[in-house]
Amino acid sequence: MSPVRYFFGRALQILGMATMTAVVFMFFTQMNMEPLLIWTLVGAGEFYGGTLLLGKSEG
Repeated sequence: MSPVRYFFGRALQILGMATMTAVVFMFFTQMNMEPLLIWTLVGAGEFYGGTLLLGKSEG
């Protein structure tokens, strides 16, 4: 696996976890459910995309 692909996948995972953590904090504020759902899906997509990049090993 190339180092660029590894670091990009790991960065996507970290970004996804940060997004999901922000959603948890925003849940306790006076925010509507629709933006929370959208940001939850964005965070899950980022994390899952990073996992897919890291999961595909060559060899």
